[in-house]
Amino acid sequence: MRRDVVIILALLIFIGGVSILIAHSITKQSISYGDKVAIIPIYGEITMGDGTLSSKGVTPTKLRKYFEQACEDSSIKAVVLEINSPGGSVVASEEIAELVKKCKKEKPVVAWLGDIATSGAYYVASSSSYIVADKASITGSIGVISIFPEYSGLLKKIGINVTIIKAGEYKDFASGFRPMREEEKEMMQSVIMEIYEEFIREVAENRNLSEEYIKKLAEGKIYSGKQAKEFGLVDEVGSKEKAIKKACELAGIEGEPEVITYYKRSFFEELLGNSFERIGYGIAKGLIEYKGEIKIS
Repeated sequence: MRRDVVIILALLIFIGGVSILIAHSITKQSISYGDKVAIIPIYGEITMGDGTLSSKGVTPTKLRKYFEQACEDSSIKAVVLEINSPGGSVVASEEIAELVKKCKKEKPVVAWLGDIATSGAYYVASSSSYIVADKASITGSIGVISIFPEYSGLLKKIGINVTIIKAGEYKDFASGFRPMREEEKEMMQSVIMEIYEEFIREVAENRNLSEEYIKKLAEGKIYSGKQAKEFGLVDEVGSKEKAIKKACELAGIEGEPEVITYYKRSFFEELLGNSFERIGYGIAKGLIEYKGEIKIS
């Protein structure tokens, strides 16, 4: 009897979660009229992944459909990126930045920097049409880092021996089972510097500043929102409401717009990742017709 009750409760929770997420998906895609501003939150570490339970933080896959919806919906006149992220994957940051650039060709994209928008998150923000930062925001940290733990000494102390059989001199490079050789450090440093130089170039171009100037501000240094404004890394200091107001101004919206949020983590996503949302989104699509790891650090 107890087992039957547990199964029934589990099914009820599952059905309830799916129902909530179906409603959530339909709300995101429902057709309405009037000028709107879409908010796309970018929360947490920027990573690669497909949005399943195994991927945490924000990924290009998670964001792509929201950018596409915001750009394709003619009633949405502007987009605001609500950024609260320390950065993360180089490739993922570049992919999200490309989504921003593509969208801003169609309509204004304003970035608002919350508590933190550093490294890859700032890279994404710099790709927008305009940046507003809270005066207490932490931003900047323009740089690249890659960390390789080496624990051969620890293994020796606890009596563990490791035998490596390889084809290729550098195949066990950065394995952690032996100290990194000088030529390997130089090889890795050259890769890091190449990525760093590209980071500098992109930010300089996005902010219409010289590479030499950005290099002086880079080196992994962090800045408050107020300092970032003084150095030209952001356009304005202000609240999220000010960012929305600026988006309306750039889009030529008169009066109060309808503000919609395309993506926000639900209780079920926090608990179980994105599995429920993906089920709900898929079912909702059948119910309605919608028209509409090296890290940057």
